[in-house]
Amino acid sequence: MIRTSLLIALCAFIGVSANAAAPTTDELSYDGLQRRDSKVFEHLWVRKYFDVRSYHKVIFKSPHIEYRPVMKGQTGAEAGVALTQRQKDSLYDILNKAFQSELAKSKFFQLTTEPGPDVLLIRGDLLDVVSHVPADASGKNDLLQVAEVGEATLVMELYDSESDSIMVRAIERVTAKRDPGAAPSTAAEAVQQTATQWASILRERMDAAASIPLNP
Repeated sequence: MIRTSLLIALCAFIGVSANAAAPTTDELSYDGLQRRDSKVFEHLWVRKYFDVRSYHKVIFKSPHIEYRPVMKGQTGAEAGVALTQRQKDSLYDILNKAFQSELAKSKFFQLTTEPGPDVLLIRGDLLDVVSHVPADASGKNDLLQVAEVGEATLVMELYDSESDSIMVRAIERVTAKRDPGAAPSTAAEAVQQTATQWASILRERMDAAASIPLNP
């Protein structure tokens, strides 16, 4: 079982209620988004007048993954394990497929490849990825022995597909951790569960946003 800091709100809403829809600050991002209060995301920015309900289709853009560098002096939770390029490629493929599979389950958005007036481009990037499980020295599970217990920062960005302008940026730190009481799983299963969990967060946030206007 995988636990994340977002489980308390997976089927709730994107974190902006009607009462909290107005900006609580005049703070603007460098690309013109306004800061919003959020009960879910650590950071949320929305373009003025944007309403996600005006869109009905999404173009999925493959995720960008950045790993925390392993440096001398790091100890405890801040230290991770350096991954091989094969491991990074494997995680990318698993995550890419998980995101596409989850987005295909959306109740409100249809996957497409063509831009249009009702089409959003969605990116679900993972930054500062930390793996706490060392690789299998034998190399047998070299492609999959990653992130069995790990964490990352999930960055969800929504773009208008015709103008290429960013509409929303939401950020949250997510943690994947094996339940000590659960039955042991293989490295492959652990990675797949982690990828699916992160992808589910992205998809459920999209569906929740479709039912609540960000700028009513």
